[in-house]
Amino acid sequence: MAHILVTGWLPQSKGNEMLKVYTAKDKPAYPEYMKRVQHWMVISVEGMIKTYAVYECPNDKILESFQAIGRRYTLYAQVEGYKYYPELLFDAQEMIKMSL
Repeated sequence: MAHILVTGWLPQSKGNEMLKVYTAKDKPAYPEYMKRVQHWMVISVEGMIKTYAVYECPNDKILESFQAIGRRYTLYAQVEGYKYYPELLFDAQEMIKMSL
């Protein structure tokens, strides 16, 4: 299984606006093969709301999963000041083996 980390940043002043978008019923659905493993939120030192979401998907569905994340997070990006960055995570031991 592959894991994708999505880090998002939002000005605190836009929290209520994002909450409305986040709780909307008409958001694009994630495919059945994708699973949200965890979703965390913190207030960063810069005074931003910062979120971390980890998704799991089959190795052969990585591209499709990134596309699904893009469809969903583009909706969130309509809130002024919001930005996000998705990354494919690699197991540290596997990366060490690949680089040796």
